[in-house]
Parts: sequence; structure tokens; C-alpha cells
Amino acid sequence: MTAETLGGGQTGSLKTAAGRIGPLKTRRAGLQGKWAYVVNSLQEIVPSYEDASSRISLFQDRRMRSEAVAFAVKKGDLVLDLGSGPGTMSKVVARAGGEPVLLDASRAMLRASGFTNSVQGVFERLPFRDGAFDAAVSGFAVRDAHDLETAAAELGRVLKAGGRFAFCDLGKSDNPLQALALGLYIRVVPGVVGLASTGRSGLRYGSLFDTYNLVLHNSELKALLGRYLGETTIHEMQMGGAIVAKCVNGKSAAGAA
Repeated sequence: MTAETLGGGQTGSLKTAAGRIGPLKTRRAGLQGKWAYVVNSLQEIVPSYEDASSRISLFQDRRMRSEAVAFAVKKGDLVLDLGSGPGTMSKVVARAGGEPVLLDASRAMLRASGFTNSVQGVFERLPFRDGAFDAAVSGFAVRDAHDLETAAAELGRVLKAGGRFAFCDLGKSDNPLQALALGLYIRVVPGVVGLASTGRSGLRYGSLFDTYNLVLHNSELKALLGRYLGETTIHEMQMGGAIVAKCVNGKSAAGAA
């Protein structure tokens, strides 16, 4: 199975002549103008990405990934891994008997994954045919969508009706004090962990704070996913700062197009 059999391939130009990722031109919930900065930051920390991310999540990442995959994936499913990074979530999918297809904006991340079924692309322009996937997952990447509403609509299009989508990610509590406390943690800890893990390049983990400032509150995220996909639940942990979201696609491919 290749990307071509799914009706896809690489999306349109994602890089400038200098090899950097250029911003897309949309304007709604998501990273928006911060998108290119965050994605380019991630490309510079590929070797330490998973280890440092695990530390930042207080080592809850494995449990969260397992919970998401257990909900979404059945044996034999063709599974889209959105924002796959170096393939950590796809390895969990493969162990569960699914067949992962990796999608990431970073070619460096895809090369590091070791998986052959991978496509460079962005959430907002998924290069796959309608209803191509039985399920979809994402590990700590949905927050990096440039335009979250467009990404959710696109996911609804490429998922089969009744297909399941689950992801683990950074959350933002609806409780203002909890949200503030988590913001202070994210302002300080990721940069310190990155610096200790990889030296000065690890300071790029500080971009997580920029991301957090733009993340929807958990209730808002649930409402958005429900609007574009259907039935959605969110399991909150760590004062709402860590979440596992679970969706069942109630939209037909034709309706999502």
C-alpha cells in the first residue's frame, strides 16, 4: 500500500527556496501566524523530540497513547497518524494490529520514523480520497494545526462514516486557576528540559508556551470536534492539562466534502 493508492501524495509546496516551511494563508482557531515558527522549531529538535516530550508530560505519554489507540484502532484497520512526528504513535498502532499511514509537515520527522507508508503534508489539505481510513490517531500534534476547524473537517472527510479518531495532547482547563498554573509550568519546564537534553537547541521547546497560549479550552475543543466529527468525549488528566480526546465520525464522506 502506498500513498498513491489512497489517492494522495505530497501536498503543494510546503517549503521556501531556503528549505524552510512557509505559512499557510487561513485565519481561524489554531496556531495561525505561529505555525511556521513552531513547525520549524520541531524540525531542529528531532533527535531528542520523544525523550524530552515524555519528560515534559511527566512520563504520562505512553499511557495516554495507549488509551487513544485502544479506543480508535481495531486489528486490520488502515489508520491515519496525523502529525506523526518520528512515528511513536504509529508504533503503538502497529502493535495493536493496525496499518499506520504517517502524515507530517516535517520531512525530517518522517525520515526518522523508519516507516515506509508516510506522506509529507498538512492537516488542512489531507492528500487522501474521501473515506480512505478506518481510523485516525494523533499524539501531541493536534494542537499544532494551523487551522483547527479546517483540519477537523478534512479529517471527517477522509475517515469512513463511523470511523474513530482519538488523540492525546496538551489541554487547557476551563478552570482559570488550573489553566494559569499549567501555563506557568509550560512557560518554564519545557525549555529547561530541552536545555538539559540537547543543549542550546533544546531551548526550542520553549515554543510549547506559544502553542499553549493558542490552545482552546477543553470544553471549546470538545464542541469544535463535535461540530465537525460527531460524538466526542475528553478524558482530562493533570488538572486538565493533559487530555485524551475520543471521537466517532458521524459525518459521511460526502457530507464532509
